[in-house]
Amino acid sequence: MEKKSCMNDKFKSIINNFTRWGTTSDKVKAALVVGSQARNDCAADEHSDLDITLFVDDPGYFITSDDWLTEIGTYHVSFIETTMDGAKEKRILFDGNLDVDVVILPYSITETISSTEAASILIRGYSMLVDKIGLSKKLKLLRTMTSTYELPSEYDFTNIVNDFWYHTVWTAKKLKRGELWTAKLCIDSYMKWKLLTIIECHARVWNGVEYDTWYSGRFLEQWAEPWVIKELQSCFALYNKESIRNALSSTMSLFRTLAKGIAEKLMYRYPNSVDEYTTTCVTEILA
Repeated sequence: MEKKSCMNDKFKSIINNFTRWGTTSDKVKAALVVGSQARNDCAADEHSDLDITLFVDDPGYFITSDDWLTEIGTYHVSFIETTMDGAKEKRILFDGNLDVDVVILPYSITETISSTEAASILIRGYSMLVDKIGLSKKLKLLRTMTSTYELPSEYDFTNIVNDFWYHTVWTAKKLKRGELWTAKLCIDSYMKWKLLTIIECHARVWNGVEYDTWYSGRFLEQWAEPWVIKELQSCFALYNKESIRNALSSTMSLFRTLAKGIAEKLMYRYPNSVDEYTTTCVTEILA
């Protein structure tokens, strides 16, 4: 829901310029501030950036061109990044070390915005800058939304568990071969995303499906159980063989504990044979 602005004063000129430009540009249909600058819980601090979602009729222009940035302010760095849900985001560093992220979306998506990934961010708060298409009215549906999370089915849960255990063997082989970069990347990136999925699920199972686990690991230190945070301390690796081996072992142990707890609570069947076989394989490979 739209909330009173929590924006830092340091972004005031950027916001004013963006609003003035967006209001007069025929290419812009709507724009709003999201993230820490627009929410009350875990609001912006001195290190926060500015997140803007921009709805336009020609996303390609805004992605490939930087001409429009001169209307906002003096900038020094600009590049395109793909967000986790596949959207294109222009990340800009303006004068004064002001970092601004602009997600660029076709305005047609506003017709179904309440069912998109963006809804999970918008329900935490937003501040409308430009609205030429009645977006504010469409976002009223978000006022009744409290969570978009659904517990995994037994099939999906089993698939996540099998995926994780498969990659323990894959990683062990890379480590044994001496491919430290590849092994570490799998443990500390791919496998950690699987672990995060299980940490989130575990927290929801124990505290209720409406329990707030944020997204992408944000503020994990605030919502995850203290014992999980403590175990995570040994789950990340330095760039050497022994550290990677230990991180793999710790990650496997934490994942197993959490996944078994979820299975018991939801009365799902935990794939013990998969766990046991892959663990034996890892032990033998790294012996």
